[in-house]
Amino acid sequence: MVAGSIGAEDFGRLFLRYKDKFIAIACSFTRDRAAAEDIVTESFTAFWTGREHIELKSSPEAYILRTVRNRSLNYMRDKAVRMRAEGTIRNEAADSIEMEAEVLAEENTDMLFGTELAAIFRDFIATMPELTRNIFMDSRFEGLTYNEIAAKYDVTPRKVKRDIQKVLEKMRVSLKDYLPALLLIFPGLLRL
Repeated sequence: MVAGSIGAEDFGRLFLRYKDKFIAIACSFTRDRAAAEDIVTESFTAFWTGREHIELKSSPEAYILRTVRNRSLNYMRDKAVRMRAEGTIRNEAADSIEMEAEVLAEENTDMLFGTELAAIFRDFIATMPELTRNIFMDSRFEGLTYNEIAAKYDVTPRKVKRDIQKVLEKMRVSLKDYLPALLLIFPGLLRL
């Protein structure tokens, strides 16, 4: 699919839906909110202006996310070079930043990042009572309705809804730093 087939309205929705999530991800690389915002804006702009020449192998959001990741890594490398040139930090610190950028640039980073996030989510969900955990997992990952879950566990649909709300409230507090990335891996996670 050629990205040029994406219209202005679809692009606007894409931007509104993913901008904040991508900023959080870029910020996790750069540790600089303003730089992360610039990187995301530039990534969306580059996608839009170059869309006629972009051949998509996956979704537009995956393409833009990869651009955000690459630009974030470039930012880190450039920062290390600037700091070394300005003499504002010791060479070991600049080496550390460059090494971190290299590790993040590895081909398996996407998979590792997803695996780490999945482990964090599994650890979080393991803290829930068994019935609550099962209700939530059936809702999010099995696609069962409240009524189907209620029948499966011999509880009321109201209890199902309450348990799901309880997990979502705890998740928003406990995993707030990871939510943007978790939502990329598990898109329907926070729906009610």
